Amino acid sequence: MADRLDKIRRKIEARRKKFNHTVEKKERSQPQYYPSHSEFRDEPDYYFPTDAKGSVQPEEKLFRKDVFIMQTLVAICLFLVVGIMFKTGAPQFEGARQFVQNSFEKEFQFDTVAVWYEDQFGQPLALLPTNTNIALDDYENENINVAYAVPATGTIARSFEQDGKGVIVETTSNSNVEAAKGGMVRFVAEEENLGKTVIIAHHDGGEAWYAMLDNVEVSLYDYVEAGSTIGTASIQENKGYYYFALKEGETFINPLEVISFD
Repeated sequence: MADRLDKIRRKIEARRKKFNHTVEKKERSQPQYYPSHSEFRDEPDYYFPTDAKGSVQPEEKLFRKDVFIMQTLVAICLFLVVGIMFKTGAPQFEGARQFVQNSFEKEFQFDTVAVWYEDQFGQPLALLPTNTNIALDDYENENINVAYAVPATGTIARSFEQDGKGVIVETTSNSNVEAAKGGMVRFVAEEENLGKTVIIAHHDGGEAWYAMLDNVEVSLYDYVEAGSTIGTASIQENKGYYYFALKEGETFINPLEVISFD
């Protein structure tokens, strides 16, 4: 029995050696490939990331459907809440209603935001004028520090006390009306009792109103510098007239306190 087992072991060992010899012979017979230096230069400069299984991971999508759906639902809910708030008329929502109403009715202060941006981050690629204020030329009153230019020289035909908001200035015919201070044009239209009107919002929060103009040479949202032509004075009986008003916040101030029209 022992002799038979030894014989079987010898046969198995002989087969194993024969198999290993065959494998080594095949490996020696296969040609070896070594890439050249030029082929190494053709290797890509980057590789796509792969997971544990070796498959290429897809790039992250810029548009995420779940985020878009969530934003849409939030917008719809906000719209419904505002609608219900205005429909019910409940007194506890009065503050919120007033806030929403003021947000849509009040003019957005682009100029104020632009000045804040410039103070924080510098001038944005020269989109804003470099000189928005100039000193009043040949102004004799040294106590007044506010820098306003004269829109057009003349005499006061209607005073601030008579009008309550601004003054009417009598000047020569075809006189150019110039910006008293730099800023952004936020209004250009016909106003009742004032005719063609231009309102310029200054960077400090104030406004200047120019009205009774014969023609307008600026457009809405234009940035103008002090001294730039706004338009020409209207002509009545061979004389020129224009309306001018200054507003600080919600209050009109007397232009004669800061400007001499002589």
